Order: sequence, then structure tokens, then C-alpha cells
Amino acid sequence: MAGKPSPGGRRRRRRSVDQRAWNAAVGRASIAWEYLSDEQRRSWNLGGKAWRMSGQRYFVQINARRIFEGLAVLTEPPGQGPYSAKRVLKRLLITNRRGRFRLKVQVSPAPGARYSVWGSRPCNLGISRCFHCPRLGPLPAPSGGWSEITALYFGKHGDYILDHELQMVGKRIYIRVRQERDEGPALHEEVRAVLPGPEEDRE
Repeated sequence: MAGKPSPGGRRRRRRSVDQRAWNAAVGRASIAWEYLSDEQRRSWNLGGKAWRMSGQRYFVQINARRIFEGLAVLTEPPGQGPYSAKRVLKRLLITNRRGRFRLKVQVSPAPGARYSVWGSRPCNLGISRCFHCPRLGPLPAPSGGWSEITALYFGKHGDYILDHELQMVGKRIYIRVRQERDEGPALHEEVRAVLPGPEEDRE
């Protein structure tokens, strides 16, 4: 009979899946570079100089992230895309219905901009700042101003919670939203909320 899997087995598999997906994106971007015309490569070489890197590295850096997000490869260096300086992330709402948690964020995304959502594991209340807040995925399109992130959150952290039999109620969760740009800094906004007991919604 096979031995019982170690508690960290599923966490390692999850990290492995994410890492393989990223490695595959980098590989596909590297291959795409080989299919560029000489003129296109010259454009990327010029664009890369502004960031003190080679044109190939600049191309792969931009397009690996786009491929990872399921977007088309850019054959020309990116221009300045839409950017919103206003606050996008308003608040985090967590509900607990008979032990089933649901997480939603109130957002007002700028038209045409891309956003990703990031989330911490359940943290003790004594932790005033969270430094480990991994990417959950693209921010779902809001409905009525709210984006449902329950599936994204537990898709990322569910195995860890089960493996460690975490007591969820009373823990705090940090959620971040980041506007993704092909070029330029990516800044995040953060909200947090405490996981409530049954029928005690928190934000």
C-alpha cells in the first residue's frame, strides 16, 4: 500500500503547477522572438535600451507575462496603455454561511485596463502587515460593482488550509488588486477583513 502523502504534498504540487505554467510562458515567448523580423527586433532593441536590457530580454519579459495571462504576443514594443490613478479597490466583504466562506471585492476598474488580484493566507490578528500575498489570478469582471473572488482564493490557498486544518474564523485576510501594464510600474492597492463566524458578515 502506498504511504500517506505528506501534508505539504499538495502545496508543492500547486507551486509546481504555477511554476510550470510560468516556465512554459517564458519558453513560448523565447520561441516567439525567433519569428520576429529584423525590423521588429530592431524596435525591441531600441525599446530595451531605455530599461538597460537587451531587446530579446525586453521582449520575453513583456510577452511571458502576457502569455501567462492568456493574452496575445506583442510583436512591437508596447506604448503607454490606459492607466488610472484613482483608487480601484474599495473594500473586501467576507460572508460565512454555515461554514462556507465567500469573498467579494468592491471595485471600480478603469475601462480597458487589466487587473490581477492577490491574496494572503489566513493570518493571525497580531500580524499588522502581510508580506506574502501571492497572485490569485485575473480580477473577475465586476457585477454591480463587486467581483467574486471565492474560487480564486480557495483555488490558491484551499489545499494549505485543509492540510493544516486551519481554524478560519477570527483570522485576517489581505487582498490586493494590481493594475497590470506592459510597461511601467505596477502598483497595488490593499484591503483586509477578518473571517467572521456564521452569519456575521465582515468587511
